[in-house]
Amino acid sequence: MNDTPYLLEVAVSVALIATAIGFAVGLAIGRGRQPRWQEKGSLVHKVSIGFATLDRLDAVLLRFEVEPASRLAGVEVAELRLPTGSAVAILARGKEVIVPDARTVLRTGDQVLVVAALGQVTEVEDRLRSVSRHGRLASWAA
Repeated sequence: MNDTPYLLEVAVSVALIATAIGFAVGLAIGRGRQPRWQEKGSLVHKVSIGFATLDRLDAVLLRFEVEPASRLAGVEVAELRLPTGSAVAILARGKEVIVPDARTVLRTGDQVLVVAALGQVTEVEDRLRSVSRHGRLASWAA
């Protein structure tokens, strides 16, 4: 039995419910608009990271694409070694939406969403840039 269609349906359902809740909370506190993505990045590091705040949770949603020149391609989610409290929440690969586990391998073109505590944004960005530059052995390069 293949669970992929079921997992895809669950991932899309969770994303839609979260979006609806976020919109409703935004309306309730007088901000009836979607968050604006702010782009921060550099072609030198081959990873451009955007973020939107999740005010009520003191968290940030980071978005990045695995670019062709990046060494993020081929790296498993666990090998990103994100700080405790941060996690890869969802990844879009073409028309497929994936709720990744530790063994999910990033591929060129993947759109990745990471949830991070507000105080960890710089640390997460630095870690992603390091892995983009050095690959899965980024910890050794540092």
